[in-house]
Amino acid sequence: MTIEEGSPPRRSFWAYGYVLDPPVHRDRLGPMGALLDEGHEQARILARTWEGRFINGDDITHILVVSDQPNQDLEVNQLLEAELYRLKTSFAVTRSVPVNGDSEPGM
Repeated sequence: MTIEEGSPPRRSFWAYGYVLDPPVHRDRLGPMGALLDEGHEQARILARTWEGRFINGDDITHILVVSDQPNQDLEVNQLLEAELYRLKTSFAVTRSVPVNGDSEPGM
């Protein structure tokens, strides 16, 4: 298959997660939902991709992030981590993995 002339370049997407251990009840996460929404909106304004979602019903065990870049030091990530620290929530961040078969940025 060849890329047709004039078609937009293929975009790379990356996924990583915040693993909350022990799980946190959704009621305790308060402003974090607004932070995730704000991150998505800021990315949209900049024609980028960044989407964060809570995973697992009332007891949240993960926050899944899909982005168009593998780095995890964006302002929204820093705000998210600051809020997790404020809540005294134990968490780890997984490494970024490609979700569309790419192994390096820009491929």
